[in-house]
Amino acid sequence: MRSSLSRYIMLAKRWAWVVILGIVICSSTTFIVTKLMRPTYQATALLMFGIVSPNSSANDNAIATLTVIPTYVNLVTSPKVLDPVANAHGLTDKQLAGMVTVKQQSATEIIELDVKNSDPHLAQQLANEIAQSFVQFTSSQLSTGAQFNVIQAQEPTTPAQPQPGQDAIIAGLAGLGLSIALIIFFEWIDDRLANPEEVQSLLGTDVLTVIPALSQKQRSKNAEETPELAEGCRILCASMNMAQAAHPFKMVMVTSALAGEGKSTVAANIASFLAMSGKRVLLVDADLRHPVLDQHFQLDNRKGLSNAFLEMWAQVQIEMEGQPTEIPSLRVLTAGILPSNPSELLQSHLAHQLFNYLRNSQHFDYIIFDTPPILPVADAQILASYIQAAVLVADASKTPRKMLVRAKQVLSRAGTRILGVAINKSQWPEYGEIQDYLGNSIQQQKPRADIAISMPPNMPPSPNNRIEAGNPMLRPSPNR
Repeated sequence: MRSSLSRYIMLAKRWAWVVILGIVICSSTTFIVTKLMRPTYQATALLMFGIVSPNSSANDNAIATLTVIPTYVNLVTSPKVLDPVANAHGLTDKQLAGMVTVKQQSATEIIELDVKNSDPHLAQQLANEIAQSFVQFTSSQLSTGAQFNVIQAQEPTTPAQPQPGQDAIIAGLAGLGLSIALIIFFEWIDDRLANPEEVQSLLGTDVLTVIPALSQKQRSKNAEETPELAEGCRILCASMNMAQAAHPFKMVMVTSALAGEGKSTVAANIASFLAMSGKRVLLVDADLRHPVLDQHFQLDNRKGLSNAFLEMWAQVQIEMEGQPTEIPSLRVLTAGILPSNPSELLQSHLAHQLFNYLRNSQHFDYIIFDTPPILPVADAQILASYIQAAVLVADASKTPRKMLVRAKQVLSRAGTRILGVAINKSQWPEYGEIQDYLGNSIQQQKPRADIAISMPPNMPPSPNNRIEAGNPMLRPSPNR
């Protein structure tokens, strides 16, 4: 019950702008159009009708009146009645008939004669003259004992049509209905994930973490200053540590089905938080088309992964240890100079030698690869054949299910173990408990101690010798 309610709340937040836009556009457009329309006035004359027969009872006369009144309703618009009035005003029967509406007032002996015209005075004249013409016609041509009393029309002072306020309300309701229909249609064709449980059923793998969508203000801060992002990354790191303990691995690629899902941010924060927990980590920017880690960590990109394909192996071995960062147990190997043929280089004999060297390196507990997205280019598919495990990042707000399935199939064909899926930019309300828990912790304002963690042994030299807690380096930019 709570999950269903949360889903409806999420849908309401996601589509509220469509509903508001639909109502505003329909109502405002209708109001403006009706304001510009020429007004039409309606004058109403009433014909009190009754059959009086001295040989019949009052009840029989009433029944006879109700029986024949539909016939008289039709006679009001007959040419014999309308011709004299039309000729007097220079109109044709068809023109006059188009202005006239006749009906019986419900369950009464009253015939209502309505005439609409843009001139209120003319509408009054026509209604009264038609009523008089009808009375004269029935008196001279019909001998049914029918009697008519005419209640003459008054000159209308307000237009019958249009009524901008009322019409705008009706149009607003129509806009609401149209918006709801569009929402139902788009939700029906929507191919995005609705909740984490779908990942298990769709891909047969676990959700390692759910990182909520961040506001513009939150994205401008360091990860450690954004509790929702920090805890999401810590949960992901904990999941990786448990997976490594069960089935050991060292090399992990962080990728996504499509570009723009936040994989680079997730990769950098995984590496940072693993390093701050005491792990020896090498973060490799393996995106040889659009690298970003050198900018995020403010490192020199003249020497990097691409140089391994251009220089002697002895020099490469030194460069493969990466550059130091402010976190002593974290080193970053940037992409280096961008090659014109990354796919071919990644399939070369030297690439096999390089990845074998990294796999057998004793300097690191984890080697995290920030790779290109799986589906747009071949690079990530080639890299998957060298790397033992993968974390698939999915943007909950845009990644189609079919793209996730294709990405999973590619990784499976390469023989890469999929550790799980990291859901990024989530707006799923049922995962707001982390914010509530963290918010309560902050409000309690209990004293806390910053505990430094010693640098792990066998770590390549670094300018610092201790880890300063709370500096994960990379800001949580969601772009890649």
